[in-house]
Amino acid sequence: MRIYRAFWDTPTLQTAERAMNRATARHKLLAHNLANANTPNFVRLDLPEGETTPTGLMLRAQQAGVLPLRTADPRHFALPAAAQTRQPTPTPQPAPMRVDGNTIDPEYEMAQLAENELRYGMLARIANSQIQGLRNAIREGRTP
Repeated sequence: MRIYRAFWDTPTLQTAERAMNRATARHKLLAHNLANANTPNFVRLDLPEGETTPTGLMLRAQQAGVLPLRTADPRHFALPAAAQTRQPTPTPQPAPMRVDGNTIDPEYEMAQLAENELRYGMLARIANSQIQGLRNAIREGRTP
């Protein structure tokens, strides 16, 4: 039995999907931070930068001592499980302490939420343009 790769499973769409998943997780985390702005001793959490970016993945694979390989066929070699993409984990972020021990700055969190929202919108437009290109190819350039 031979498994064929779906035509919409492009590297650009795969990357956009991973980045959109990360942006969604970060948005939830930033909203959680903002919701705890008045909680005493609450420490700000955020996702580390670069953990799911292409450069971060390459560095992690190099540190694990493996080459980053992609498989397009079941007969190809895959990355070891240790080097596979994993979900980013929230880490405490150092920030100036308030008198009550809370490290949340509501203005900064709102700015981060706005930036994250813009990033997600850009990724959605990239994915949409890829899908529109595929739809155009399927229709052979004809309009419906």
